[in-house]
Amino acid sequence: MVSPGLTLGSEFFRDTLTEARKQRLVAETHNGRPGTTADVAATVIFLASPSAGHVTGQVIHVNGGAYLGR
Repeated sequence: MVSPGLTLGSEFFRDTLTEARKQRLVAETHNGRPGTTADVAATVIFLASPSAGHVTGQVIHVNGGAYLGR
């Protein structure tokens, strides 16, 4: 399972994300940037590939480390 954090370029927030909230969410990441749809897609492509053949039952957090807390 892929669990994305703040991902710009998606329709998740439906134009309701304020600049202040976006900045707060970015500040919670370890890499200092929002995710992109390409970040999520690359993870899904990897998980669907033979290279991930032994990865099972995992939740992959694609969120720049925000899940870990600061």
